[in-house]
Amino acid sequence: MSFHDNCSEKKSLSGVKLKKILLESADTKMAVIEAEVEGSSDPAVIVLNKLPFTEKELNGMLSDSTAIQNEMQNDIYGQYWLKPDPEDNPVKANIIHPATQKHIEKYTRSPIHLIHETEHLYLSVTLPFIEQEQFSLDWVYNILDHKKEAERIIYENPDPNHGFLMAPDFKWTGAQIEDLYVLAIVHRKGIKSLRDLNSSHLPLLYNLRDQGLAAIHDKYGLSSDKIRCYIHYQPSYYHLHVHFTALEYQAPGINCEKSHLLSDVISNIEKNGSYYQTTVLSFCVNEKSKLYKAYLDNGYFQKKEEKNFVEEEFESGSCDKVLEFFEMIGKAKHEPSGEQWETTYGESAWRMAILSLCLPQTVNRLRLMKLSLVSSFSGLGASNDENTEWQSKCIEVKQILESHLPARVAGELFSLFTEHVNIRRGRLNGSTEHTMYRELLELEEVLLRWEEEGKGRKDLPGTEAILSRMVKLQFPGALRYAYHKDNSELSKFLEFVLKISELQRLKRTGWVKCQVRDPETVAGHMFRMGIMGLMFSHSPQNLKSNQGLLGSNAEAANICICHDMAECIIGDITPHCKVSVEDKAEREMKAFKELTMHLPEHIGLDLFIPFTRYENQEEGDMNAIITKDYDKFDMILQAFEYEKKEKRGPFLQQFFDSTMTAFKSKAVKKWQKSLLETRTNYFSKE
Repeated sequence: MSFHDNCSEKKSLSGVKLKKILLESADTKMAVIEAEVEGSSDPAVIVLNKLPFTEKELNGMLSDSTAIQNEMQNDIYGQYWLKPDPEDNPVKANIIHPATQKHIEKYTRSPIHLIHETEHLYLSVTLPFIEQEQFSLDWVYNILDHKKEAERIIYENPDPNHGFLMAPDFKWTGAQIEDLYVLAIVHRKGIKSLRDLNSSHLPLLYNLRDQGLAAIHDKYGLSSDKIRCYIHYQPSYYHLHVHFTALEYQAPGINCEKSHLLSDVISNIEKNGSYYQTTVLSFCVNEKSKLYKAYLDNGYFQKKEEKNFVEEEFESGSCDKVLEFFEMIGKAKHEPSGEQWETTYGESAWRMAILSLCLPQTVNRLRLMKLSLVSSFSGLGASNDENTEWQSKCIEVKQILESHLPARVAGELFSLFTEHVNIRRGRLNGSTEHTMYRELLELEEVLLRWEEEGKGRKDLPGTEAILSRMVKLQFPGALRYAYHKDNSELSKFLEFVLKISELQRLKRTGWVKCQVRDPETVAGHMFRMGIMGLMFSHSPQNLKSNQGLLGSNAEAANICICHDMAECIIGDITPHCKVSVEDKAEREMKAFKELTMHLPEHIGLDLFIPFTRYENQEEGDMNAIITKDYDKFDMILQAFEYEKKEKRGPFLQQFFDSTMTAFKSKAVKKWQKSLLETRTNYFSKE
């Protein structure tokens, strides 16, 4: 039984009893109570609002129907209590019945806290909360489908993608314009909040602004300069809607940590199509809310001093599943990225990651580096992306990540992979980054085809197709080539690309000397290190993200993919090559300078600095230190993979002996210990 049954016949609140005051606010003249309804075991939530005075009510109060009682008088000043006729003193009530515990928690006053939500925190905390805990949206769909409240609609654009409808908010009686409050609810489903908005939604946002303001002017005569239109974050329900209120009305939720002016939202997205996917958004939560609990469980509110990163662990408990995942990723070092290519998934991903770092500085290059590295996940699972539907592949990759990695890392990597998939399928969000990454994928395919055509030939195929693709990516020399047909600078950059591409064919010396069949390349080695760097990178400026992938600069991944680039000139020098440590370092430094000699200064430095950080291993450079650990760990993990594959017993023992005390970070020491135990058990059973 609901209080609303036969609501048209109700003349009073008979049968409704106060149980508890949940909230009262003098500023907004509002009180919220939990009530009991006779004949029902379910609670009710009643929101009471004292409305602004109307001229009619004021005239009624200033009459003989109003009782008056003096409280204080001093000279010309007096204070009185007035008891007007109920007709002149209405209170608006919004009644929710039957109400759930979620409704009660929503309105219960409790201490509030300010959260600064990064991209990482949204993906790892807020988004899972939204997916699990949001209120039912049936009532919203009822309005959109005209099944309910159709008579209240004041304007509608029925377009399913760019349309919306408008209706007065329940907080507004419509009696006067001064407290006008209208909501616009979009027709398009799936846009949960501000976080989902990108440049593909600009036509919808323009309509909301232009048509919404025009509709209010036509209906109520209020000009656009007297209307405040904004979006709440966090919203009260997760289907995009926009608030329109009279500028003079101090409406609830217009505070800076809650509302975002629609004009500002549009401006931000016009400048950066993915602005709301990457920016920090601040909002308040109260301690009664489940979202607060989700952040509490994530450790957001813990006051802690920064720990020494080398003492941090990557995962809690056993790391066996993490090592299994590394082995899956290791297959990308050897599996061709297509039936007609020799280049592997891992090698291709590595080259794209390096090319990402050579893009214009106006582009978020680190994000494209991450997308490039996770593109290799197409090779995870039972079949690669050449032989499966993308939807099935995404489901498979998601299952693998969630079953092998900590939840926060799995979620972040999967988010990147789905972004890669969407771009590959042509589902771009309109941002420069998406456009550039799509062009990068197409350039990589042209390079792969060009390399295949030139295989075994003395005369290489023409490079016109490659150069034209490089122009679209605005690589060095692109403008000179596009406007003056002068390819000298762009050709120098192509020479650099082709030179580092030799690392996709340069076999690592240690495996060759040990006569390993089909040994990994230097590029393949740096690729898996790069994945490790994505998963666990030091981020002192963002401790509350718990070293999360998207909350950090992924500096470790950057160092990983650059540290061996000089080997395309000097080769892979190992301790068995009888070259001193000093001589090796000098050769590498000279080679790296030669390699980047013709690159613009900012690109040369962006590649050279990570290389020198790895070489110098300065105290306190946590990302350089852990990258060195990733280097050694990838080597011993690869050694065990070859031992299992070749069935020659522990024939690569020398690599384990040389690294027995080499690791400095707690995380990688844990991986080493687990790997050594697994290897011992494996060979004890042979």
